[in-house]
Amino acid sequence: MTLLLVGLFIFLGIHIVPSLPGFRDSIVQRIGLNTYRVIYSLIVLSGLFSIIYGFILARESDLYPLYVTPYWLRHLVMTLMLPVFILVFAKFIRGNIAKWTKDPVILAVKIWAISHLLVNGEPYSVALFAGFLAWAVWARISLKRFNRKNTDVEQFPHALRNDLISVVLGLVMYGLFVTKLHPLLIGMPVLS
Repeated sequence: MTLLLVGLFIFLGIHIVPSLPGFRDSIVQRIGLNTYRVIYSLIVLSGLFSIIYGFILARESDLYPLYVTPYWLRHLVMTLMLPVFILVFAKFIRGNIAKWTKDPVILAVKIWAISHLLVNGEPYSVALFAGFLAWAVWARISLKRFNRKNTDVEQFPHALRNDLISVVLGLVMYGLFVTKLHPLLIGMPVLS
């Protein structure tokens, strides 16, 4: 589980840098924007690789769950996960959903993490989802504090159409993930 924790520290730690505008700007001034982007991306990828590989290794260990939840919570999680996919698309297909939620991906990460904490009590799962939840809370607070990308004042052309596209694409991706992608990528069937 050590590799998972190191990966979380790297991945989530580097994602805090953009929320510290003075710190980020001083780095960019010293090394240049393109160099910053390359180094940032390499650190993100190394953290992500460590998380994935560390999670795989941790799942193979014989760690006892910290808690066990009732089976019916799986249905609640499936319901909670539905808006996650819509929110991710709404981040890039800007419309009213993006305006109302300020940053749809941060909200999606919170919902994803909380819902998975409801049904995954293994220590490695708790570390993964609690880590991402802590980052999302930090990101939302910093977004509010530094007033970054305030979408309240932004007007999105074709907002209603973009929202509809986000909903349709989110529903399609949700269906694919529940039926095919979650078992394929994560190794855990959602429907059983």
